[in-house]
Amino acid sequence: MLSSILRPHLDIIFVGFNPHPYSWERGKYYAHGSLWRIIRKAGLGAIYDDSQLYDYNYGITDLVHDKPTREAHEITDAEYAAGVVRLKSELKSLRPRTVCFTGKGVYKFFVGLKTTKGIEYGAVGQYENIRLYVVPFPSHKWMTDAVKVEHYRLLCDFLPAVHPSRTEKSLVLTPAETVE
Repeated sequence: MLSSILRPHLDIIFVGFNPHPYSWERGKYYAHGSLWRIIRKAGLGAIYDDSQLYDYNYGITDLVHDKPTREAHEITDAEYAAGVVRLKSELKSLRPRTVCFTGKGVYKFFVGLKTTKGIEYGAVGQYENIRLYVVPFPSHKWMTDAVKVEHYRLLCDFLPAVHPSRTEKSLVLTPAETVE
């Protein structure tokens, strides 16, 4: 089982579709590590798993947080709609600076669009004075890490001038994690 990692006034809340069974079984978001690898490469923090999110004033949740599936299309439109209602209520209460949707499809459901056509990565507007941002799904195989990192790196512009990711002397990357 996974529980959202949320508290008031976070700098960024990352929002995905729903948990993958691998993560659900381990009780850790992105247990395979793809999001954390991209976050490290983008300079957003030396994060290796979800237990470190609060160290950077980040949070994470899913639109449908209580139904693990291998594919996002296994979730019904009604389940997504209920998840959007829940998320919007949480955002009004929690008041984060930025909500970062990890995929165009996640944002599509949040704003009630029928298609991802026309959705671009980057800043996409606001909801209740909260910045909305869309990045590539971190596990996409058809996009290189270098391309994904460039989209995530722009999130640094939305962080406060004094933020843990800005004050770290250096992010320690393993040789396999060097930026391409």
